[in-house]
Amino acid sequence: MDPRIERHRPSEAEERRAAADGVDLEALKREAPVEYMVRNAASVLTVAPALAHLAAGMLLAAFPEREVFRSEGDDYERVLAFPPLTPDELRRFDGLLVPLVERPEWRSRHAFYREVNDVRGLRRELGLPQAPGDYDGTVAVVGPFDDEGEADAWGRASVTSPRTYDPFPMNGYWFCDVFLADAV
Repeated sequence: MDPRIERHRPSEAEERRAAADGVDLEALKREAPVEYMVRNAASVLTVAPALAHLAAGMLLAAFPEREVFRSEGDDYERVLAFPPLTPDELRRFDGLLVPLVERPEWRSRHAFYREVNDVRGLRRELGLPQAPGDYDGTVAVVGPFDDEGEADAWGRASVTSPRTYDPFPMNGYWFCDVFLADAV
């Protein structure tokens, strides 16, 4: 058995999910180790699809002893690692992502990297903004706008409950962070 799996202890939340699903995690370790790793992988990053392959590759290069998984969503993907990264390893990975968004090819597309801490917890996001004309009513970063007034006017006209928005500056432009009002 893979020693990473053998010595891994699932979180209490995963133990509850497994019990609710009727899954024996100890048996899964032996009989379906990949499924065990997927069930117990921790999210490292929420990422725009255009950046997902790059982010997953960077994670694997930085931590070759980890298994890296991607989980596709509608607008974003999640990059996950098994075993989960430690807080120090997460900070080390942060240090790799900040220079990534400063590269000319991503800066010109207004790529951003940030930590979001709201009622759903702490998460890291690597993304690209939606153009104002392409905004589809989801939680997103939208822009660029030439100034704060333009960003605020767009938000007032385009964002409806249960979402709200905050204008913010980045790289000489303004953007609207659109989020669920109850997720503050």
